[in-house]
Amino acid sequence: MLEFSLRRSVLVSLGSCLALSAGLACSDDSGGRDTAETGVPTTTATSAETSGEGDGDGDPSTTDTDTDTDTDTDTDTDTDTDSEGIPEPKWDVAEMPDSPDICLVPSHVPCDHLDFPSEEQRAFRALGLNCPGEFQAQLDYNGHYQALEVLEEDLGGPLNEDPTYPILEGVKMVALSTGDAYDIREPGVGIGDTTLNGNDPGNLPAPMSPNPVDDTYTDTCAEDENLIGTGDCSNTIGPQFLNTAGAYDYAEIRVTIEVPEAVNGFAYNVAFMSWEYPDFYGWAYNDIYIAWLESEEWTGNITFDDFGAPLSLNAGFLDYKDAPNDLDCPLPCDAPELENTGVEGHGGTKWLETNTGVTAGEEITVVFAIMDIQDNIVDSVVLLDNFRWTCLGGTPGTVVG
Repeated sequence: MLEFSLRRSVLVSLGSCLALSAGLACSDDSGGRDTAETGVPTTTATSAETSGEGDGDGDPSTTDTDTDTDTDTDTDTDTDTDSEGIPEPKWDVAEMPDSPDICLVPSHVPCDHLDFPSEEQRAFRALGLNCPGEFQAQLDYNGHYQALEVLEEDLGGPLNEDPTYPILEGVKMVALSTGDAYDIREPGVGIGDTTLNGNDPGNLPAPMSPNPVDDTYTDTCAEDENLIGTGDCSNTIGPQFLNTAGAYDYAEIRVTIEVPEAVNGFAYNVAFMSWEYPDFYGWAYNDIYIAWLESEEWTGNITFDDFGAPLSLNAGFLDYKDAPNDLDCPLPCDAPELENTGVEGHGGTKWLETNTGVTAGEEITVVFAIMDIQDNIVDSVVLLDNFRWTCLGGTPGTVVG
Protein backbone atom coordinates (compact mmCIF):
# COMPACT_ATOMS: atom_id res chain seq x y z
CA MET A 1 0.00 0.00 0.00
CA LEU A 2 1.61 3.22 -1.10
CA GLU A 3 1.57 5.84 1.62
CA PHE A 4 1.79 9.45 0.59
CA SER A 5 2.99 12.18 2.91
CA LEU A 6 3.63 15.88 2.68
CA ARG A 7 5.60 17.98 5.15
CA ARG A 8 4.22 21.10 6.67
CA SER A 9 6.35 24.17 6.14
CA VAL A 10 7.29 26.53 8.90
CA LEU A 11 7.07 30.27 9.03
CA VAL A 12 10.51 31.86 9.03
CA SER A 13 10.99 35.34 10.38
CA LEU A 14 12.06 38.08 8.05
CA GLY A 15 15.18 38.48 10.14
CA SER A 16 16.16 34.85 9.53
CA CYS A 17 15.69 35.28 5.81
CA LEU A 18 17.84 38.36 5.65
CA ALA A 19 20.51 36.78 7.80
CA LEU A 20 20.76 33.73 5.55
CA SER A 21 20.56 35.36 2.17
CA ALA A 22 19.60 38.78 0.94
CA GLY A 23 18.95 37.36 -2.50
CA LEU A 24 16.43 34.71 -1.47
CA ALA A 25 12.77 35.04 -0.66
CA CYS A 26 11.49 33.66 2.61
CA SER A 27 8.68 31.22 1.98
CA ASP A 28 5.79 30.24 4.19
CA ASP A 29 4.15 27.44 2.24
CA SER A 30 1.11 26.98 4.38
CA GLY A 31 -1.00 26.21 2.74
CA GLY A 32 -6.24 16.86 -35.16
CA ARG A 33 -4.05 17.94 -37.96
CA ASP A 34 -3.33 15.12 -40.43
CA THR A 35 0.23 14.71 -41.61
CA ALA A 36 1.73 12.75 -44.43
CA GLU A 37 5.09 12.66 -42.65
CA THR A 38 6.22 9.39 -41.13
CA GLY A 39 9.27 8.49 -39.15
CA VAL A 40 10.01 12.08 -38.13
CA PRO A 41 13.08 11.80 -35.91
CA THR A 42 13.05 12.67 -32.26
CA THR A 43 14.31 16.18 -31.57
CA THR A 44 16.47 16.99 -28.59
CA ALA A 45 16.94 20.42 -27.08
CA THR A 46 19.83 20.28 -24.65
CA SER A 47 21.47 22.90 -22.50
CA ALA A 48 25.02 22.72 -21.24
CA GLU A 49 24.93 23.05 -17.51
CA THR A 50 26.30 26.38 -16.41
CA SER A 51 26.18 28.57 -13.35
CA GLY A 52 25.83 32.27 -12.76
CA GLU A 53 23.51 34.76 -14.32
CA GLY A 54 22.49 35.35 -17.88
CA ASP A 55 19.50 36.20 -20.01
CA GLY A 56 18.19 32.66 -20.17
CA ASP A 57 19.73 31.72 -23.50
CA GLY A 58 22.70 29.88 -22.01
CA ASP A 59 25.43 32.51 -22.13
CA PRO A 60 26.50 34.61 -19.12
CA SER A 61 25.70 37.88 -20.86
CA THR A 62 22.50 39.71 -20.08
CA THR A 63 22.25 40.73 -23.71
CA ASP A 64 19.75 38.59 -25.56
CA THR A 65 21.41 37.05 -28.59
CA ASP A 66 18.69 34.55 -29.49
CA THR A 67 17.98 34.39 -33.19
CA ASP A 68 14.97 33.10 -35.02
CA THR A 69 16.76 29.92 -36.05
CA ASP A 70 14.72 26.89 -35.01
CA THR A 71 17.22 24.69 -33.31
CA ASP A 72 16.97 21.75 -30.99
CA THR A 73 19.99 22.82 -28.95
CA ASP A 74 19.01 24.65 -25.80
CA THR A 75 21.39 26.05 -23.24
CA ASP A 76 19.76 27.48 -20.21
CA THR A 77 20.06 28.52 -16.60
CA ASP A 78 17.52 28.29 -13.91
CA THR A 79 16.36 29.12 -10.43
CA ASP A 80 12.82 28.00 -10.00
CA THR A 81 10.80 29.51 -7.30
CA ASP A 82 7.43 29.85 -6.00
CA SER A 83 7.21 31.04 -2.47
CA GLU A 84 3.48 30.87 -2.00
CA GLY A 85 0.28 29.36 -3.20
CA ILE A 86 0.67 25.68 -2.19
CA PRO A 87 -2.85 24.65 -1.23
CA GLU A 88 -3.64 22.37 1.67
CA PRO A 89 -4.49 18.80 0.58
CA LYS A 90 -8.14 18.34 -0.22
CA TRP A 91 -8.25 15.00 1.60
CA ASP A 92 -6.21 12.91 4.01
CA VAL A 93 -2.84 12.08 2.49
CA ALA A 94 -1.46 10.37 5.61
CA GLU A 95 0.50 11.84 8.49
CA MET A 96 2.58 14.92 7.73
CA PRO A 97 5.98 14.96 9.44
CA ASP A 98 7.54 18.17 10.68
CA SER A 99 9.58 20.22 8.21
CA PRO A 100 13.11 21.56 8.80
CA ASP A 101 13.48 24.72 10.89
CA ILE A 102 14.41 26.93 7.94
CA CYS A 103 13.55 26.78 4.26
CA LEU A 104 14.31 29.51 1.75
CA VAL A 105 12.84 29.51 -1.75
CA PRO A 106 14.82 31.43 -4.40
CA SER A 107 13.03 34.32 -6.04
CA HIS A 108 11.56 33.68 -9.48
CA VAL A 109 10.37 36.02 -12.22
CA PRO A 110 8.39 34.36 -15.05
CA CYS A 111 10.06 34.75 -18.43
CA ASP A 112 7.79 32.91 -20.86
CA HIS A 113 6.68 36.24 -22.36
CA LEU A 114 10.12 36.48 -23.98
CA ASP A 115 10.68 35.13 -27.48
CA PHE A 116 12.83 32.05 -27.99
CA PRO A 117 13.90 30.44 -31.25
CA SER A 118 12.34 26.98 -30.85
CA GLU A 119 9.18 25.38 -29.51
CA GLU A 120 11.31 23.35 -27.10
CA GLN A 121 12.91 26.45 -25.59
CA ARG A 122 9.53 28.16 -25.32
CA ALA A 123 8.17 25.08 -23.55
CA PHE A 124 10.95 25.06 -20.96
CA ARG A 125 10.30 28.72 -20.07
CA ALA A 126 6.54 28.10 -20.02
CA LEU A 127 7.16 25.52 -17.30
CA GLY A 128 8.94 28.18 -15.25
CA LEU A 129 12.48 26.95 -15.93
CA ASN A 130 15.74 28.67 -16.93
CA CYS A 131 14.67 32.27 -16.67
CA PRO A 132 17.40 34.95 -16.82
CA GLY A 133 19.69 35.03 -13.81
CA GLU A 134 18.19 31.92 -12.22
CA PHE A 135 19.59 28.48 -11.39
CA GLN A 136 20.82 26.47 -14.37
CA ALA A 137 19.13 23.30 -15.63
CA GLN A 138 19.93 20.89 -18.41
CA LEU A 139 16.71 20.59 -20.40
CA ASP A 140 15.86 18.06 -23.09
CA TYR A 141 12.85 17.23 -25.20
CA ASN A 142 12.50 13.71 -26.59
CA GLY A 143 9.52 13.17 -28.85
CA HIS A 144 7.85 13.94 -32.14
CA TYR A 145 7.64 17.64 -32.91
CA GLN A 146 3.82 17.41 -33.11
CA ALA A 147 3.60 16.01 -29.57
CA LEU A 148 4.67 19.33 -28.00
CA GLU A 149 2.66 22.55 -28.02
CA VAL A 150 3.06 25.79 -26.08
CA LEU A 151 -0.32 27.29 -25.21
CA GLU A 152 -0.78 31.03 -24.80
CA GLU A 153 -4.35 31.04 -23.57
CA ASP A 154 -6.46 29.52 -20.80
CA LEU A 155 -8.48 26.44 -21.72
CA GLY A 156 -11.90 25.04 -20.94
CA GLY A 157 -15.27 26.07 -19.61
CA PRO A 158 -18.19 27.96 -21.13
CA LEU A 159 -17.39 31.31 -22.69
CA ASN A 160 -17.37 34.30 -20.33
CA GLU A 161 -16.87 32.05 -17.30
CA ASP A 162 -13.78 31.16 -15.32
CA PRO A 163 -11.60 28.79 -17.37
CA THR A 164 -11.16 25.19 -16.26
CA TYR A 165 -7.44 25.24 -17.00
CA PRO A 166 -6.07 28.74 -16.38
CA ILE A 167 -2.35 29.36 -16.94
CA LEU A 168 -0.75 29.13 -13.49
CA GLU A 169 2.70 30.70 -14.02
CA GLY A 170 3.60 33.46 -16.46
CA VAL A 171 1.56 33.69 -19.66
CA LYS A 172 2.04 30.23 -21.20
CA MET A 173 1.72 26.54 -20.37
CA VAL A 174 2.75 23.29 -22.07
CA ALA A 175 0.72 20.54 -23.76
CA LEU A 176 2.43 17.15 -24.20
CA SER A 177 0.55 14.48 -26.15
CA THR A 178 0.66 10.92 -27.48
CA GLY A 179 -0.63 12.43 -30.72
CA ASP A 180 -0.91 15.91 -32.15
CA ALA A 181 -0.84 18.29 -29.18
CA TYR A 182 -2.38 21.02 -31.33
CA ASP A 183 -5.68 19.10 -31.16
CA ILE A 184 -6.22 20.41 -27.63
CA ARG A 185 -6.66 23.88 -29.16
CA GLU A 186 -9.35 22.78 -31.62
CA PRO A 187 -12.78 22.76 -29.91
CA GLY A 188 -15.23 20.71 -31.90
CA VAL A 189 -12.48 19.79 -34.36
CA GLY A 190 -9.75 18.04 -32.36
CA ILE A 191 -9.21 14.62 -33.89
CA GLY A 192 -7.29 12.97 -31.06
CA ASP A 193 -6.13 9.99 -33.12
CA THR A 194 -2.67 10.66 -34.58
CA THR A 195 0.01 8.00 -34.90
CA LEU A 196 3.50 9.46 -34.45
CA ASN A 197 5.66 6.94 -36.25
CA GLY A 198 9.21 6.51 -35.01
CA ASN A 199 8.48 7.20 -31.33
CA ASP A 200 7.66 3.70 -30.07
CA PRO A 201 10.54 2.71 -27.75
CA GLY A 202 8.78 -0.18 -26.03
CA ASN A 203 11.06 -0.03 -22.99
CA LEU A 204 11.11 3.14 -20.92
CA PRO A 205 14.24 5.28 -21.49
CA ALA A 206 16.78 5.14 -18.64
CA PRO A 207 16.75 5.82 -15.76
CA MET A 208 13.02 5.11 -15.86
CA SER A 209 12.03 1.52 -15.12
CA PRO A 210 8.71 -0.25 -14.61
CA ASN A 211 10.34 -2.69 -12.17
CA PRO A 212 8.96 -2.43 -8.62
CA VAL A 213 11.42 -2.07 -5.77
CA ASP A 214 9.56 -4.89 -4.03
CA ASP A 215 8.17 -7.76 -6.10
CA THR A 216 5.54 -8.41 -3.47
CA TYR A 217 4.37 -4.76 -3.71
CA THR A 218 4.48 -4.65 0.09
CA ASP A 219 7.22 -2.07 0.65
CA THR A 220 7.99 1.15 -1.18
CA CYS A 221 10.93 3.48 -0.58
CA ALA A 222 8.73 5.27 1.94
CA GLU A 223 9.00 2.20 4.18
CA ASP A 224 12.58 1.20 3.30
CA GLU A 225 15.00 3.88 2.05
CA ASN A 226 17.50 1.15 1.10
CA LEU A 227 15.25 0.41 -1.89
CA ILE A 228 15.99 3.83 -3.46
CA GLY A 229 17.77 3.33 -6.77
CA THR A 230 16.62 -0.24 -7.32
CA GLY A 231 13.57 0.56 -9.44
CA ASP A 232 10.27 2.42 -9.18
CA CYS A 233 9.98 3.46 -5.54
CA SER A 234 6.20 3.75 -5.85
CA ASN A 235 5.64 0.25 -7.32
CA THR A 236 2.97 1.81 -9.56
CA ILE A 237 4.39 1.55 -13.10
CA GLY A 238 4.92 -2.20 -13.39
CA PRO A 239 1.25 -3.27 -13.49
CA GLN A 240 0.66 -0.94 -16.45
CA PHE A 241 3.39 -2.64 -18.51
CA LEU A 242 2.82 -6.26 -17.51
CA ASN A 243 2.36 -8.53 -20.56
CA THR A 244 2.31 -5.60 -23.00
CA ALA A 245 4.53 -4.47 -25.88
CA GLY A 246 5.43 -1.39 -23.83
CA ALA A 247 5.44 2.31 -24.68
CA TYR A 248 4.24 3.78 -27.99
CA ASP A 249 3.84 7.39 -29.15
CA TYR A 250 6.27 8.36 -26.40
CA ALA A 251 7.14 11.99 -25.58
CA GLU A 252 9.04 13.46 -22.64
CA ILE A 253 10.49 16.66 -21.18
CA ARG A 254 13.57 15.96 -19.04
CA VAL A 255 15.01 18.34 -16.43
CA THR A 256 18.37 17.89 -14.67
CA ILE A 257 19.13 20.51 -12.06
CA GLU A 258 20.92 21.08 -8.75
CA VAL A 259 18.57 21.68 -5.85
CA PRO A 260 19.17 25.12 -4.29
CA GLU A 261 20.53 25.26 -0.77
CA ALA A 262 17.92 25.60 1.99
CA VAL A 263 15.21 24.05 -0.22
CA ASN A 264 13.67 20.68 0.59
CA GLY A 265 11.08 20.09 -2.12
CA PHE A 266 9.61 20.98 -5.48
CA ALA A 267 6.14 21.07 -6.96
CA TYR A 268 4.46 21.35 -10.35
CA ASN A 269 0.96 21.22 -11.82
CA VAL A 270 -0.49 18.73 -14.30
CA ALA A 271 -3.88 17.97 -15.87
CA PHE A 272 -4.60 14.79 -17.86
CA MET A 273 -7.17 14.57 -20.68
CA SER A 274 -7.93 11.73 -23.06
CA TRP A 275 -9.82 11.09 -26.27
CA GLU A 276 -9.89 7.41 -25.19
CA TYR A 277 -12.86 8.22 -22.96
CA PRO A 278 -15.52 6.81 -23.16
CA ASP A 279 -14.77 4.06 -25.72
CA PHE A 280 -11.81 2.52 -23.88
CA TYR A 281 -12.71 3.55 -20.35
CA GLY A 282 -12.10 0.70 -17.90
CA TRP A 283 -9.75 -1.22 -20.19
CA ALA A 284 -6.60 -2.64 -18.64
CA TYR A 285 -4.16 -0.89 -20.99
CA ASN A 286 -4.39 2.72 -22.01
CA ASP A 287 -2.44 5.96 -22.27
CA ILE A 288 -0.55 6.86 -19.11
CA TYR A 289 1.48 9.76 -17.77
CA ILE A 290 4.56 9.23 -15.59
CA ALA A 291 6.58 11.85 -13.70
CA TRP A 292 9.86 10.14 -12.80
CA LEU A 293 12.19 11.55 -10.14
CA GLU A 294 15.81 10.44 -9.88
CA SER A 295 17.20 11.69 -6.57
CA GLU A 296 18.76 10.72 -3.26
CA GLU A 297 15.30 10.55 -1.67
CA TRP A 298 13.26 8.81 -4.38
CA THR A 299 13.63 7.00 -7.72
CA GLY A 300 10.37 6.49 -9.52
CA ASN A 301 6.94 7.84 -10.25
CA ILE A 302 5.86 10.84 -8.16
CA THR A 303 2.44 11.72 -9.63
CA PHE A 304 -0.58 9.56 -8.82
CA ASP A 305 -4.33 9.44 -8.98
CA ASP A 306 -6.26 9.03 -5.74
CA PHE A 307 -5.92 5.23 -6.02
CA GLY A 308 -2.12 5.53 -5.99
CA ALA A 309 -1.77 4.65 -9.69
CA PRO A 310 -0.17 6.71 -12.49
CA LEU A 311 -2.43 9.21 -14.22
CA SER A 312 -4.32 7.50 -17.03
CA LEU A 313 -7.70 7.18 -18.68
CA ASN A 314 -8.81 5.26 -15.59
CA ALA A 315 -7.42 7.81 -13.13
CA GLY A 316 -9.36 8.27 -9.95
CA PHE A 317 -9.11 12.01 -10.59
CA LEU A 318 -11.05 11.81 -13.87
CA ASP A 319 -13.57 14.36 -12.64
CA TYR A 320 -14.78 15.58 -16.02
CA LYS A 321 -16.65 13.01 -18.11
CA ASP A 322 -18.34 14.58 -21.09
CA ALA A 323 -20.13 11.44 -22.33
CA PRO A 324 -21.89 8.52 -20.66
CA ASN A 325 -20.19 5.18 -19.96
CA ASP A 326 -21.47 1.83 -18.74
CA LEU A 327 -19.39 1.78 -15.54
CA ASP A 328 -20.06 4.89 -13.50
CA CYS A 329 -21.66 7.65 -15.55
CA PRO A 330 -25.01 6.79 -17.15
CA LEU A 331 -27.08 9.34 -19.02
CA PRO A 332 -27.12 12.22 -18.48
CA CYS A 333 -23.37 12.60 -18.23
CA ASP A 334 -21.72 15.79 -19.36
CA ALA A 335 -18.85 18.08 -18.41
CA PRO A 336 -19.27 21.72 -19.43
CA GLU A 337 -15.77 22.22 -17.98
CA LEU A 338 -14.39 20.65 -21.19
CA GLU A 339 -16.16 23.10 -23.49
CA ASN A 340 -13.82 25.10 -25.70
CA THR A 341 -11.17 22.40 -25.68
CA GLY A 342 -10.39 19.71 -28.23
CA VAL A 343 -11.55 17.01 -25.80
CA GLU A 344 -15.24 17.94 -25.79
CA GLY A 345 -17.20 14.70 -25.55
CA HIS A 346 -14.33 12.94 -23.80
CA GLY A 347 -12.72 13.08 -20.32
CA GLY A 348 -10.18 14.86 -18.16
CA THR A 349 -8.95 15.70 -14.67
CA LYS A 350 -8.86 19.02 -12.87
CA TRP A 351 -5.56 20.83 -12.39
CA LEU A 352 -3.55 18.60 -10.03
CA GLU A 353 -0.50 19.45 -7.96
CA THR A 354 2.39 17.14 -7.09
CA ASN A 355 4.81 17.89 -4.25
CA THR A 356 7.85 15.80 -3.32
CA GLY A 357 10.92 16.05 -1.15
CA VAL A 358 14.50 16.48 -2.38
CA THR A 359 17.85 17.14 -0.72
CA ALA A 360 19.41 20.61 -0.85
CA GLY A 361 22.51 20.67 -3.04
CA GLU A 362 21.90 17.33 -4.79
CA GLU A 363 21.49 16.98 -8.56
CA ILE A 364 18.09 15.59 -9.53
CA THR A 365 16.53 14.51 -12.81
CA VAL A 366 12.80 14.84 -13.43
CA VAL A 367 11.16 13.24 -16.48
CA PHE A 368 7.63 14.28 -17.52
CA ALA A 369 6.54 11.50 -19.92
CA ILE A 370 3.31 10.54 -21.68
CA MET A 371 2.79 7.39 -23.75
CA ASP A 372 0.36 4.86 -25.17
CA ILE A 373 0.59 1.36 -23.73
CA GLN A 374 0.44 -1.58 -26.16
CA ASP A 375 -0.60 0.39 -29.25
CA ASN A 376 -0.42 3.85 -30.83
CA ILE A 377 -4.09 4.56 -31.48
CA VAL A 378 -6.24 7.27 -29.87
CA ASP A 379 -4.49 10.07 -28.01
CA SER A 380 -4.18 11.61 -24.58
CA VAL A 381 -2.60 14.89 -23.52
CA VAL A 382 -1.24 16.47 -20.35
CA LEU A 383 -1.03 20.15 -19.50
CA LEU A 384 2.10 21.07 -17.54
CA ASP A 385 2.88 24.31 -15.72
CA ASN A 386 4.41 26.01 -12.70
CA PHE A 387 7.52 23.99 -11.76
CA ARG A 388 8.81 25.55 -8.54
CA TRP A 389 10.85 24.94 -5.41
CA THR A 390 8.95 24.57 -2.15
CA CYS A 391 9.32 24.18 1.60
CA LEU A 392 7.39 20.90 1.53
CA GLY A 393 9.34 17.66 1.84
CA GLY A 394 8.50 14.04 2.42
CA THR A 395 7.42 11.32 0.03
CA PRO A 396 5.53 12.28 -3.15
CA GLY A 397 1.88 13.25 -3.02
CA THR A 398 -0.68 14.54 -5.53
CA VAL A 399 -3.76 16.60 -4.71
CA VAL A 400 -6.27 18.69 -6.60
CA GLY A 401 -4.88 22.20 -6.88
